Amino acid sequence: MALRESDAGYRELFEENPEAMWVCHRDTGQFLAVNEAALRLYGYRRSQFMELNLSHLGAAPPSGDQDKVVPCLQRRVDGTELELQLTWHPVTFQNEPAHLVLARRLEPAAQGQDQAELRRQVAEQLAQLEASHREMEAFSYSVSHDLRAPLRHIDGFSRALLDDYGELIGSQGQEYLTRICQATGKMAQLIDAVLQLVRAGRAELEPRPVDLSVKAQVIALELKHNEPGREVEFEIAEGITAQADAKLARQLLEILIGNAWKFSAKTARARIRFGVRQEAGQPVYFVSDNGAGFDMTYAEKLFTVFHRLHRADEFEGSGVGLAIAQRIVTRHGGRIWAESAPGQGATFYFTLGREAVNCQSG
Repeated sequence: MALRESDAGYRELFEENPEAMWVCHRDTGQFLAVNEAALRLYGYRRSQFMELNLSHLGAAPPSGDQDKVVPCLQRRVDGTELELQLTWHPVTFQNEPAHLVLARRLEPAAQGQDQAELRRQVAEQLAQLEASHREMEAFSYSVSHDLRAPLRHIDGFSRALLDDYGELIGSQGQEYLTRICQATGKMAQLIDAVLQLVRAGRAELEPRPVDLSVKAQVIALELKHNEPGREVEFEIAEGITAQADAKLARQLLEILIGNAWKFSAKTARARIRFGVRQEAGQPVYFVSDNGAGFDMTYAEKLFTVFHRLHRADEFEGSGVGLAIAQRIVTRHGGRIWAESAPGQGATFYFTLGREAVNCQSG
């Protein structure tokens, strides 16, 4: 079964499900998704839980690719043990092999519960998730094709009115039509951003050694070419390579370096760094800047679609870029997080799973 994050259906059937549920990578054990019921059960905040893997909870995936229902002792955030019954169902999540897991407290009265009934309930929920996925596919197609035509018509006729009847409608009418054109342009950008988010979760991964340093240098040159009047100092460590999908790695760096460029626009001596450091034997890549920064109080919402930490009149943007970045990193079995303070710049850290190669310290 292919399980992908969808719109309202996904939230209702997974995020808002009263049953504790989570998704983990079938090979690495890294958590890929978790609902609110599971967070309450284990006592973690979402950002904490997403940094864990199965070993932190005291669980191990079952062998084989069939549904399994097994009792298990797991740990809450405070170290106390939970006696649970875990229902494991193999799925494909964001084009990666994964397990969808239903966690239930194993009460004495429930230990003899009919396993067929449990399987039936899980099968019903999975069928609903599959139906929700099909609806999301149809919605994505509609967004891509059906919504663009009306926008083009609104923009086209507005511009025709400006060109042909501008003098008749006066300056106030011209301003209104100009604002309509600007709004349709913004809407088209938002549609493109949402489609990029969908594609980032559906594209087939083709992992191979990728020179991240070269990609970062090319992106820096493109930014300087597009805005030659800006003076920005780039510090890009050499020889940083990783096992990743080349196109998605490029898109990830474009988002992070592009954000650093954007949010340092009002800094007199802007500086952007790209490098890597080692943590517990794993390379952790980072992009940092000395720009506007943000309040870490809102860090948990940083990767939410359309969530912005700065007003639109301060810095332009769709509010989708970091959500795409998180999806790319998650699909590589990694994680992404940030450190920042208002007026002191920001640093975004990310990993790309454990199969990085030839990573030098920067």
